[in-house]
Amino acid sequence: MASRRRIRRQGSPRPVRLPHYRADGKPKTRFASEQDANRAAFSNRLDHGVDLAVYACDICGGWHLGNSPER
Repeated sequence: MASRRRIRRQGSPRPVRLPHYRADGKPKTRFASEQDANRAAFSNRLDHGVDLAVYACDICGGWHLGNSPER
């Protein structure tokens, strides 16, 4: 399960989870390493013809796949 960074708001006794979801509302898939994310991106390219970019996440510290920038 993907870990989520938590923050505390002033006066709030419990931590609040930062939003970390895809545009369709589903949780993002977290990869533990850049190499794992690159493998998944390559697999998506072969299986579905979708070219995805790999990026490091500032929120969870893991790696995610996203839309490739326009070339």
